[in-house]
Amino acid sequence: MVSQIIWVAELRISRQTWEKIQNQHRLSGYDVREAVEHKLHRAVWDDNPERGLRALIQVTVLNKRVLVVLYPRPADAYGDSYALGSAYPIG
Repeated sequence: MVSQIIWVAELRISRQTWEKIQNQHRLSGYDVREAVEHKLHRAVWDDNPERGLRALIQVTVLNKRVLVVLYPRPADAYGDSYALGSAYPIG
């Protein structure tokens, strides 16, 4: 796994992912977007054989530490747009 600083200019959240993080992890898509979008993050890149290349970052959402899984959006010309894979409270 490779560590790198990334800029997240845009975070896309599908309806299915929005509902999953809300129902399973009790996290609001609005709060996750607020913690991730328009910020620099230290990311660890993971090339998962089943899920593909993804960036793992840690953020704080309403005083909770949260692990966020981001997938680069291939159609993004600047390389700073990501799709939310999931968000998990940790620790």
